[in-house]
Amino acid sequence: MSDNQDEVKNDDVKVFVGDSSGPDEYTCFFEDDGETGYFYVSDRKKEEIVQHLQIYTNSAKLGVDEKDVEVAWSRDGKKCGVWIWGGLRGIIDLANKREGRVFLENRNTPPIDDPEWLNGFEYTSRLSESCCCKGGSLPFRTRRARRKSP
Repeated sequence: MSDNQDEVKNDDVKVFVGDSSGPDEYTCFFEDDGETGYFYVSDRKKEEIVQHLQIYTNSAKLGVDEKDVEVAWSRDGKKCGVWIWGGLRGIIDLANKREGRVFLENRNTPPIDDPEWLNGFEYTSRLSESCCCKGGSLPFRTRRARRKSP
C-alpha cells in the first residue's frame, strides 16, 4: 500500500437524513460518514453550512442506521433537532446562535431533557414522558456558534 492510498478518503455516506420543511432560507440534515455523526444547518441560497454539531464518534460501535434517525424543525422554525433511537440528541438554535447536545455514547445515553431546549418541538411531550434519565443525566452541553471568518 502506497502512502497516497492512506490519504484517499471514502466519500460514501453511511446515513443521511434531511428535513427541508423549515424556514425558506435553511435546511437541516444529519450525516454519518462511517466514523462520526454530525448535524448541520445549511443556507439554501448560499449553499453552505452555517452551523454544525458533532453528535457522536465511533460510528461502527454505535451502529446507527437511517431508520434510527429523524430530523425536524421546531414549530416556529428557529430551532432544528436530530432524534436518534427516539431521543433528541442535538439541537441547533438559529435564533440564539447556539447548539446543544448530549454526546451519544451508546443506546442508553439519555436524550436532551431540558424544557427550554425542548420547547417548540412536537416531540416534547413524548420525550418528557418516555425518556426520563433514571440514574442521573449526562452533561448537557451548549455552545455559541462560531462565525466563519470572511
